[in-house]
Amino acid sequence: MSQVILQNKIQKDYSAFKAIVDDTLTEVTANMLDGITTISTSAFLSCSLLTDVEIPDSVTTIENLVFNDCRSLRNIKIPSSVTTIGNSVFSGCISLTSVEIPNSVTSIGTSFFFDCISLSNVKISNNITIIPDACFANCTALTNLTLPSTITQIGNAAFQNYRGTLESLTLLSTVPPTLGNYVFNGPTDNLTIYVPAESVDAYKEAWKGYASKIQPIST
Repeated sequence: MSQVILQNKIQKDYSAFKAIVDDTLTEVTANMLDGITTISTSAFLSCSLLTDVEIPDSVTTIENLVFNDCRSLRNIKIPSSVTTIGNSVFSGCISLTSVEIPNSVTSIGTSFFFDCISLSNVKISNNITIIPDACFANCTALTNLTLPSTITQIGNAAFQNYRGTLESLTLLSTVPPTLGNYVFNGPTDNLTIYVPAESVDAYKEAWKGYASKIQPIST
């Protein structure tokens, strides 16, 4: 019966669901969510003891704030059935170190990894076109990141980090993505931006404020 309760509450009745799991849930298995297609907004918000999550293949959409402020979350498996992930889904997940966003995902929301201070390894879907606003803001353990060739836009404060810990950003697109405001807000003394060799001049022209940091990807 508890499994049925989980399935019903995650999709239909957030407040009742939260009353059940707030201080007790440590793990979410695929069987617990079997058959669900959408994990609704704030379903696991601030589940402080939650450490491990496995999402079943039935899920296609993860809505806003689903794992926001799950401060103990360390491991999550996102299946290739998921196509859309909302805003601030992992914001405040301070124990999260590694995430793979499968190629099935075509969009992620704003502040996606905001304040994920332990996050050091991220693999981005090859079908995402936009790095949204504040996506990696305050990810102080993230020192290296590669963005796929599909990226056409990088949003406001996407890499804001007042500690300046990002050392290398590699962009595989031959066409420079458009930049929002304050993309690298914070110290950038140690940052190098690697781009395709044939596109170095185009990037330097499009990203004039960071021209001195742009280098060709090594062959």
